[in-house]
Amino acid sequence: MKRTSRAVAATVPLALALSLAACSSDDDSTSSAAAGEVSYPTVPYTTPGEGISLGHDDQEIGDTIPEPVHVSEIQPASENDLLAVLRTPGGLEIGVNVLDPVTGVAGSRIVVGPGIWDPVIHGFVGESSSDPAVLAAEVWRPRGSRGQADFTVTTYSGDLLEPDEIELPDYARAHSRPGSSAVTSDGKYFVTWDDGLYGVRVVDLEAGKESGALQIIGCGPFTWLVDHELYSVCEDTRELIQISIDDAGVPTETARTKVLPDDFVSNRKVTWAADAKKALLVGATGDVFVFDFSNGLPEDPAAPIGNAGQDGGRFAENAINNTGDRIAIEYTDSEIHPHSARGGDIVKVELFDAAGLAPIRTLDLEALGMTDIASMAFSVDGSILYVVGSGPEVDGESAQRIVGVSASDGAEVSAAEVTGTVDDIRSLLTPQVIR
Repeated sequence: MKRTSRAVAATVPLALALSLAACSSDDDSTSSAAAGEVSYPTVPYTTPGEGISLGHDDQEIGDTIPEPVHVSEIQPASENDLLAVLRTPGGLEIGVNVLDPVTGVAGSRIVVGPGIWDPVIHGFVGESSSDPAVLAAEVWRPRGSRGQADFTVTTYSGDLLEPDEIELPDYARAHSRPGSSAVTSDGKYFVTWDDGLYGVRVVDLEAGKESGALQIIGCGPFTWLVDHELYSVCEDTRELIQISIDDAGVPTETARTKVLPDDFVSNRKVTWAADAKKALLVGATGDVFVFDFSNGLPEDPAAPIGNAGQDGGRFAENAINNTGDRIAIEYTDSEIHPHSARGGDIVKVELFDAAGLAPIRTLDLEALGMTDIASMAFSVDGSILYVVGSGPEVDGESAQRIVGVSASDGAEVSAAEVTGTVDDIRSLLTPQVIR
């Protein structure tokens, strides 16, 4: 059911509201309204024309009362863009911008309501405003007698006033760590591991409903998708698992292979190389695994390609590019695990070859011209690694800066100040190409 109450409401100027509410002393008044009753005119949204400004630019107030309310359609990301998730301290709503990483200019802005430990946000490459721009698993919190919490999967596009919203059952609890949810390559299904189910839940985005679920205790919570085939790990049994989603959107376990080493230790977050159909998992002990699912479940024993551990710091976030030949790993200035509250600050990114974890380039603060590192992401085609963080301090303030380096050799190819955002960027996302 569409929740139109979340649409932006047109406001009436105070002076007009007061004039409507004022009591008339004219005995000949023909008004049929009861004393104290106020009616507000409906102000339709219109497409902005010449001289109309949307966004952060100020606009002169005209003589028309009530003022016209304008709305424009957002444009989704292109294959040259990234998605920038903004910092929103203490907020249940999070802004997402389409970002040109070469110029640093932020474009379309979408505000989502994840309300979960880590925001579940997926962005897409599109050609027109009607194409999906951002999908988010959201929690709309309870409001007393007005209703319980609503769990939704929402796709944003167009003018954002009526997003495509699918209300989930109140027992749904999407796992929120990066890599634990995904959208199939054809854009038909949203698939997530569910904390309440201890298994996989599938949402049919075309039909607008949950289509199936499967409890698999002891496996997950990773969601590596090749078409409608889901791959994940079962840490205790040292297995890789395959789950097939049929034409009705129902998941079924179809295969397992015990190929993980006896000393395998999993982790909370993983990443995915969509074009190469390869998965990156940096275990909690630092062992780096690259699983190839291009031909289904691997049959040969899986061995780490190396270990990410280094003296003087801990490995943090990681990424593999869509072509599957480059890996980037962040490192902190503390030996404490970065999942800890005292996990330290990110001080460098190491670029590696994905074949044997051979180092290509160290991108530390000095090399990047930054005073801190916030996030990183590869371009859609996998050829460039972008890193965002704070630039040098000037007069007590520092603007965010985004630097692009070649994935082949780590050489800098672009650098720009981030502009057009309403807050600092907390993470970068590579948009997905729906095929």
